[in-house]
Amino acid sequence: MKIASVLIISLMILSSCSHKDEAIELSRDFFASLSDSTYGKPHDFYPDYDALGIEAKSDNVDIEASDVTEKNDSFTVRCYNNYTNSEGTFKQDSVTLFITKNKDKQYYIYNSRGLIEMDKDLEWFGKVTGAFNKRLPNDQTLTRRIEQVRSMMWDKFEEVRAELATKVKIVNWSWETSYSGEANGEGRVVNNLDYCISGVRYHVNYYDRRGHFMAEDDGSIGKTLYPGEKYDFTFWSSNAKYPNAANLRLDFSDNMVFDLIKEQAYIGTEFQEYLKRQKTK
Repeated sequence: MKIASVLIISLMILSSCSHKDEAIELSRDFFASLSDSTYGKPHDFYPDYDALGIEAKSDNVDIEASDVTEKNDSFTVRCYNNYTNSEGTFKQDSVTLFITKNKDKQYYIYNSRGLIEMDKDLEWFGKVTGAFNKRLPNDQTLTRRIEQVRSMMWDKFEEVRAELATKVKIVNWSWETSYSGEANGEGRVVNNLDYCISGVRYHVNYYDRRGHFMAEDDGSIGKTLYPGEKYDFTFWSSNAKYPNAANLRLDFSDNMVFDLIKEQAYIGTEFQEYLKRQKTK
């Protein structure tokens, strides 16, 4: 009886080791497919990979047997993915693959953590609004969360841009042509926001007597505008000779809008509030 028990235990250990090796081999094959599809594509090993919407890279992967854990015939494989990104920088990402069996008793990757590399601005916005914690969720959940944060960030972007358009105005302006036909003028901009702004630009279009577009010009208002401040600026355009009409407007660049988003205060509950608003729509 004792010999039979030892034999059964030995067979269980060998079977476990065999399955662990199988999980490691599957993991290596998946990473190899990221750079070489000769023997398979990523979704052959990780069926939901394409749904992540990423193009992960891998030059080689480091996997130690001690970093593979088994529970109920499923495996967690922790590894280091080594690759060179588009900027030529060598990177080593810690990636975890979650492996189990499908209905045909074949092992496959059903989830992961660490394959997704987020845009830094998006990651920052997600963290300050409470969408991302210090420990990011598994990639399947993270993919959906990223789309929610991106949508929320876009709504915030549009909100700030609309606020600029309605509260930062040119209150009056005039223009004329010089003896040589060059247009020049002056305007006054007022900041009706309750915070400072900088980087405001202007854009002017010129038209001939028939109302046809002739030329355009732009420039910057090189001053930080404080709340309620009015500031006079001048412009001179040499690329339109004797225009008949002109139109002057303010421009707010994407970088300027995002800088303002970064300067705002957040308490970390904005993401949950955003989700509640979405449910009521």
